[in-house]
Amino acid sequence: MDNLIIIFVNAFQIYLLVGLLFSIVFLWKGLTKIDANANGTNFGFKLLIIPGTIALWPMLLYKWVKS
Repeated sequence: MDNLIIIFVNAFQIYLLVGLLFSIVFLWKGLTKIDANANGTNFGFKLLIIPGTIALWPMLLYKWVKS
């Protein structure tokens, strides 16, 4: 049981790390491709959406690739 918990925690940490790396690239390049209204937004707005970008990175990656 302990090994299963360790695997789950490690997988969650990897998910968050990939989400953090994705959010950096996404906020720099991909945000305006998905939402044209985000063009010209300031740094404060981008800071606010970082947690959501980290959590929802698979969906945002799919939308970015699809667009």
